[in-house]
Amino acid sequence: MMYLSLPHEVDTAEAMLQAWRLGKTVVVPKIMWRQRQMIPVRIDTLEADFSTEIPGLRNPTVGMLVPFDQIDLIVAPGLGFDRRGNRLGRGGSYYDRFFSNERLKATRCGFAFAEQVVDSVPVSEHDQPVDLLVTDEGVTYLNSRKGD
Repeated sequence: MMYLSLPHEVDTAEAMLQAWRLGKTVVVPKIMWRQRQMIPVRIDTLEADFSTEIPGLRNPTVGMLVPFDQIDLIVAPGLGFDRRGNRLGRGGSYYDRFFSNERLKATRCGFAFAEQVVDSVPVSEHDQPVDLLVTDEGVTYLNSRKGD
């Protein structure tokens, strides 16, 4: 599962294209605005039908729902990340609620530019960390989740 990049975020398009070349299923978040949640839907092309209720944010209008337990990897954006895997999002808690689903066993990966990684970001009790962080300077594996 990968996010559909905004212009200022690490671009996921090439990773999605490579996943399709390797025969992988690509899932993206579909934002359900009224319910304030994301649901995972399969897309088979970057030319799929998308709406843009918020400027720049592409939201799939079609796509088959994918069960949480069939997702192996989630690539998540963030405004910033700290070295313990905490993620600073946009304040809607969409990823935090998604990550807290008990059926979800996927590895959580943050994508960021190196300058977005800082010593600490504000954290509250409902915030959900990532397991690894990929930047333009390398990969950092984190032991961030309790019980893993």
